[in-house]
Amino acid sequence: MIRDISNEIVVSLKDRLRDVRHLIRASRQGAVPQNLPDILFGTAARAVDKALTAAETISISLVSQDPAAHSTTIEARSLDVYFQGETGKGEALFRRDTYYLTKRMLSVLGSSNALIHEATFSAVHATMVRRHGASMLAAKREGGLTDIAAICANLAVELQSHYHSQPLTLPAHHEAQPDTETEYLCFASIALAIGLATYADHEPGEERLVESALLALQARQDKFEHAIHGADRTEALSDLFTFLIPHLP
Repeated sequence: MIRDISNEIVVSLKDRLRDVRHLIRASRQGAVPQNLPDILFGTAARAVDKALTAAETISISLVSQDPAAHSTTIEARSLDVYFQGETGKGEALFRRDTYYLTKRMLSVLGSSNALIHEATFSAVHATMVRRHGASMLAAKREGGLTDIAAICANLAVELQSHYHSQPLTLPAHHEAQPDTETEYLCFASIALAIGLATYADHEPGEERLVESALLALQARQDKFEHAIHGADRTEALSDLFTFLIPHLP
């Protein structure tokens, strides 16, 4: 059965489709060399862009374990969901949710054609389990504000680090990528929203947790900038998250 294809292969195929679509969209903005094939420009580019979007939709319907989930509004979930006993299920949800949340947040922050790979978030999930397993267990078991804020601060840093260090394989990649501060604002918002979902101990509802987190961080821009530029950004972000989580929905 086609749904039995390994997740790693599926993710790689979808990411390669995204690479091509990203390049086409960048070409229409004049951000790639003009010696690329003519099909990447003008009317042909728009047609290929639409075709690739359709191809991604079809690929989701064929290989996803939960195709309907891709048509719903994605919201942050708790650490218990993303780092559950069934590691494969938790990793798949984390990879999918963080991909779409990153796409949404970067678009809100002005980077509508940033190159984003699902494989990046698979690597982040594995790193969190490997490097921060004990802290993750404490945050999930005790549910204390300090523990949750600390692990989510680590998550924000790992998300930015993995995203920022992914290979620059496309000529349009440099021009389309957000600056470092925008990256941190995006990933800190996602990590803070996961902290909110964990602290409140509920499944996503009508709340727009990520948007609320983004607004809260922007409202404290000075403290946020101090945190990401400080000597220990993880500790500084943890302190900021500890302050914000009880006051957000």
